[in-house]
Amino acid sequence: MRDRRTTKLLIAVFLIVGLVPIAGALETTPATIIVAASDSSAADKASAAYVCDGVNDHVEIQAALNALPSSGGVVLLSGGTYNCAGIIAPKAGSTLKGEGESETYLKFTRDGRINVDREYVTLDGFNIQGSGYSSGVKWLGVVTVRASHAKIHNIVGTADASIQAVYILLHDPTVYAPTLQDIEFTNCKAVDTGTYGFLHNAWGTTNKVIKDVRYENCAAINCGKYGAFNPWITGFDFAELNDIEGLRVKNCLAEGTLESGFHFEFDPKKVDCILENCVSRNNGQKAYPAKAYNPNDMSTHYFGCGYYAPNADVTFINCVAEGNSMNGFYTTNGGKLYNCVEKDTAKGRTNFAYRAPAGYYSVPCRSVNPSLVMENCTSIDSNCYGLQVDLANNVKIRDFHLVNPAGINGKGSSLGGTNGQFDNAEVNIYASGNRVETLVWAKENKNAVFSGQIVSDVARPFLIEGYGTQNVLVRDMEIVSKTLPAGSTGVTIANTVPGGQVTLQNVKVTSTGSPAPTPTPTVPDPTPTPTAPVSSGKPDLVVTDISWDPASPAPGDAVTLSATIKNQGDVATPAGVKHGVLFTFDDGAAGPGVWSDTHTASIAPGAWVTVAASGGSAGATWEAVAGTHTVKAHVDDVNRIAEGDENNNVMTEQIAVTGATTPTPTPTTPISSGKPDLVVTDISWDPANPAPGDAVTLSATIKNQGDAATPAGVKHGVLFTFD
Repeated sequence: MRDRRTTKLLIAVFLIVGLVPIAGALETTPATIIVAASDSSAADKASAAYVCDGVNDHVEIQAALNALPSSGGVVLLSGGTYNCAGIIAPKAGSTLKGEGESETYLKFTRDGRINVDREYVTLDGFNIQGSGYSSGVKWLGVVTVRASHAKIHNIVGTADASIQAVYILLHDPTVYAPTLQDIEFTNCKAVDTGTYGFLHNAWGTTNKVIKDVRYENCAAINCGKYGAFNPWITGFDFAELNDIEGLRVKNCLAEGTLESGFHFEFDPKKVDCILENCVSRNNGQKAYPAKAYNPNDMSTHYFGCGYYAPNADVTFINCVAEGNSMNGFYTTNGGKLYNCVEKDTAKGRTNFAYRAPAGYYSVPCRSVNPSLVMENCTSIDSNCYGLQVDLANNVKIRDFHLVNPAGINGKGSSLGGTNGQFDNAEVNIYASGNRVETLVWAKENKNAVFSGQIVSDVARPFLIEGYGTQNVLVRDMEIVSKTLPAGSTGVTIANTVPGGQVTLQNVKVTSTGSPAPTPTPTVPDPTPTPTAPVSSGKPDLVVTDISWDPASPAPGDAVTLSATIKNQGDVATPAGVKHGVLFTFDDGAAGPGVWSDTHTASIAPGAWVTVAASGGSAGATWEAVAGTHTVKAHVDDVNRIAEGDENNNVMTEQIAVTGATTPTPTPTTPISSGKPDLVVTDISWDPANPAPGDAVTLSATIKNQGDAATPAGVKHGVLFTFD
């Protein structure tokens, strides 16, 4: 990328329309329209053009967005809670901005969501919650991005299991036909969800590539851990049915997800993707399959990876995988890893009958050259193979540190050992530990070169075997051992290896050598880890949402109340016990209360359910009374369930009952000029760094920010001048 501050040429650009030069246009402050929530402060309401009433607040928000001029502007959401039961669709060039994730809350129900279907939209600074979606929209997200040049900043979101993702990038040609590209996520989180955190996807059969997506300081935490949209929930899924190109992911965290933390599906094309300074820990929360793999039986499919990137031009730089259930890094056919660390893969797993995990896994890995590059990577305390590369060709592994693996079947690593074939490979390895019989296991290798150091007291620290072994060279290898005879090689060559196919050069056992220091790269931690609360050993029920039907009741309507209740405790609620919720209205002053007492199934820790009123002293519905009323939902109101906290069972909402819809105020709209207005938004040149005498091609990006189209048939000229 060029730095225009160092450019020696001063370029003046003039737009010429009908041969008349235009000197430029004065920059103006973007229009800003303020919207206040029903519970915003009095001062915020006084300064707002629109004040929401707590019911269908998306209507006022959309009206404010529609009132922005065609050149765009900002809709500012004051602090408070906005209850949205419909779609918010920002117009092109607009910004929807809150006062921060802990100040501005958008609660979406009844298929409500944000659709970014126009270009150059920015979302910034609020908290989103989505629940109760119908089957017609379940394949979307609470934030659905279907147009290019979008910026999503400083948003924290969650959703239940009724929708596919909290954030989704979706190429839908019926909405936006061009390539979906230039999307930016910064400081965004998906937390405690019943669905995917961040998902890319594409519908249709053409133009499926999503390009130039950037993530920085984003996190997906506990996605699908307690209940899931489907069995394959991941934190970040960058390539589901779409191809991906030019992806950049930096300082991001995936933790506690049902399946993989960072994920690319097998079939899509993955080109020029880089993950840097990322952390993926404790992913793969679901159990291992209980029977052998069958491609036609989805119950036998399992990922459970920190990073899953098969058949991919994906580069990992200074990334960390810790405590993931199946693989720390799964990379095949094009993966490149630099300064990465895997630790504690398969920790706590013991049954490897149908799955054999590995810290670093590359099988098969032979369709490109090089098919795998690893430099200065480390495996620490893996509860399985620390490194497994089989069915491989053209592999380059340099300065790999294998530290204290538990291994599988007595082997700490597998280089061709499990499936055969490890050809045209270069391996520089530093291995240590005594938990396995063999630290480095090479089988069926051809044209492979090994070097490095092994520090271990086991009998066979380096084992070479296999009838297909050809032209293997072990050179400059030191084996530090207190049990092997000094002066021996420490390399065991099995009798299955054809004679003369293994050469040892400068390979020796010593008893006084010092192990090579294990590199300690900086471990990024994008999200601070708060102090864990002391476990109460009990369930803890809270109300997270109250809703009603009809959404905008009139006096005399029969209103059905519903509440979403969540168990945020440490253990499940008891089965067979009524999980009751009492709804009251102005503490009884606005009519008799109603209750729900039909749910008796256990609720797991972190899970939630939505229950509807099923009874009451005057029936199961509330007769709406004109005015604004406080609805109180009290879960476990008669204390049937012993909880860790008995003082957090109540939530209140405001419900407005009016005879007619309150008209939406229309703010003053700037007067239209009725003319086009051309501006230059970018200048570029080729070559980017010209030398004296080069022929340089100049380009300019021009934009019409006016109120009318430019005339057809007229030259839209651009004049470039120098100094």
